[in-house]
Amino acid sequence: MNKKPILILGVGNTIQKDDGIGVHVIEEMKKNPLPASVELFDGGTLGYDLLGIIEERKKVIVIDAVKGEQPPGTLYKFSPDDITTNNRYDSLHQLGIIEAIRLAGLQGKAPDQTVIIGIEPEIIDWGLTLTSAVKKTIPKIISLVMDEIIIKTNDISPIFFNN
Repeated sequence: MNKKPILILGVGNTIQKDDGIGVHVIEEMKKNPLPASVELFDGGTLGYDLLGIIEERKKVIVIDAVKGEQPPGTLYKFSPDDITTNNRYDSLHQLGIIEAIRLAGLQGKAPDQTVIIGIEPEIIDWGLTLTSAVKKTIPKIISLVMDEIIIKTNDISPIFFNN
């Protein structure tokens, strides 16, 4: 399989309201053309099963619901190391993704760079729709993802954007 160098990976459970934001962003991004070097992937609730998808990429951009104790709709950008070193962010799917990245590293196949764009959820409960606070962030999330596609540096400083 010939993998594209940049993977945009949306994760989340679409039947748990705001938890599905990563998948909703991927679906929205499918509506517009992307550079040939970019692949979109709906990771749903996969964990370790993402290993074959993420390994040997130049860059992986993960989009996920993240609890960071900020108002709903707040956007975060950080690296996997930020989760493990200070636990400031609580990605709802962090164990599967982080463990898959670590395992890829142990095999010498980790992505050169991984960026996580997190969205503070308002409601994680049964339901198929996003809350308005989270849904209105989709254009900003896509803008952040597009910015990440062109960033060449390995410097990922943790930041958050309060709407």
